[in-house]
Amino acid sequence: MKILLSADFEGNFSRLFQLVPTLDEETICISCGDNFDYHQPPDDDFTFPLRFFSVKGNKEIWGGRNLEQTLEKVPNFFWMNDHLNLLLELTGLNFFGIDHMHEPRQIPDTTDVLVSHRPAFGVADKCRNPRSYKMFDHCGSKAVRTLIDIYTPRLFIAGHIHHFQTQKSNKTLAITLPPSLSSPTVIIEKNTVKIENMREIPF
Repeated sequence: MKILLSADFEGNFSRLFQLVPTLDEETICISCGDNFDYHQPPDDDFTFPLRFFSVKGNKEIWGGRNLEQTLEKVPNFFWMNDHLNLLLELTGLNFFGIDHMHEPRQIPDTTDVLVSHRPAFGVADKCRNPRSYKMFDHCGSKAVRTLIDIYTPRLFIAGHIHHFQTQKSNKTLAITLPPSLSSPTVIIEKNTVKIENMREIPF
């Protein structure tokens, strides 16, 4: 079983469809949200080419209930926290998802992989000022950082800031994913994170 990690497609799924023929039939995709632009929801005939589990990014939140209902009709699409038991059955890992601007005070103690739209403060959360080339040191959520520090999931993945980064925080491997599956692609296989053109990282 391979797990393809993704974030911020914003309607551009060309790289996903390119990758699918190279993946096992049982591969699933985990997304950190912002799958479609809220101004351009999926076409009526759109189908994900593999089982696709996602949290809600700001685009899904801004799109409101109309976009949520549209996505629920897309074949192979699942809101992550509604299908945690299925994910455990498929992967052997306990997932939990945090939507954009959702700041829970607790998560399940058993969480292996925490998926959030926003990064955690101070953990792989450097981001570029959209009006200049300056990099901000931190732009993550302090509430999400608190959860990582308390519950120490084995893996934490996020998106939103469109800048690939990895960092170890205590016992947690944190990865902030690039948008639209642009390089590098990141895959989980047999409790190992495989990052394109980089070393494999056990977690």
